[in-house]
Amino acid sequence: MAGTDPVAPAFIAGSGPLPATMNSLIQAPFTFLTSKVVFRAQLQGGQSLSSGFNHLAYDTILEDPYSGWSSGTNTWTCPTGCSGWFDVCMTAFAGNQSASSQVQAVLYLNGSIYSQTSAVWGVSGHAAGTCGSVPVALYGGQDAIGGWIYSSTAVGTPTVTGEWPEISVEWCSL
Repeated sequence: MAGTDPVAPAFIAGSGPLPATMNSLIQAPFTFLTSKVVFRAQLQGGQSLSSGFNHLAYDTILEDPYSGWSSGTNTWTCPTGCSGWFDVCMTAFAGNQSASSQVQAVLYLNGSIYSQTSAVWGVSGHAAGTCGSVPVALYGGQDAIGGWIYSSTAVGTPTVTGEWPEISVEWCSL
């Protein structure tokens, strides 16, 4: 098979700043692999929920080192060059449920339901919460995920600390 071999880096004794060269060849490209959390957000301000599926507009971005969050679409896009397996964890809370109502944490991938991470039945007069995680293969620069809540009754998300809907994305492997 004809082809050109890749150029091997040359480390000639006494030339150039070796630490800077090593950083550019090794440390910088592998930074993505060593920082596990790539996105984490909460909905602290509250949001009205209709009966059915509700796209969450996370208002507090806690971690987004690769700038994948889009507040216009309320989705996080996997950064170009960072394809791989990710663990997506969601917490969903809905306030003032009735005993016969249901709350689900639902992950959307590219605008379609990917997984219902968890579900719970409501407790009369109290906020109901559920959480779960799911592994997701994401292609860098193309795949976008969003957090949704399914609520069987029209209520709102709580604004109480510890009851905020949250999503976190962690890199797992290539």
